[in-house]
Amino acid sequence: MTVKYTRWLRSYVGHQRILQVRASGFVRDETGRILLCRRADVMLWDVPGGTISLDESPARALVREVQEETGLILEPFKLIGIYSGPDFAWSYPNGDQSQILAIFFAARIVGGELQQAGHENVNVGFFAPDHLPPLLNRTRRMLVDAFADRPEATFDR
Repeated sequence: MTVKYTRWLRSYVGHQRILQVRASGFVRDETGRILLCRRADVMLWDVPGGTISLDESPARALVREVQEETGLILEPFKLIGIYSGPDFAWSYPNGDQSQILAIFFAARIVGGELQQAGHENVNVGFFAPDHLPPLLNRTRRMLVDAFADRPEATFDR
């Protein structure tokens, strides 16, 4: 039986702030447009990804989460950055509090077909870099680094 770690932890701490480690992807189509997901909880757009499960590597979590959310199969090929801090504090609509540690990868599409919605997203689509929809604040920060295309990963000092 697989334990849903966050659900189990919440049974002890309730709505208290917990650390959530998240893997996210910077994914472009063949024309350079960026894959984004419109979150069902706040109706803003975010890069695809999700919480890393126990015993799961960040890259594997990215592949699993994006396939679940979008139907696309990815291959991560570069670490863009690791993010946390005040911009990554998060309050869910049900009152749960989290401090997110985001591991952000560049990834390429290697298979699958785009699905327009899932239980966590109300829409999924590709957007031109100069015509992005309303984004979560943390997503803007991550995309700035992705567009910079530095040879090394970024992190807060």
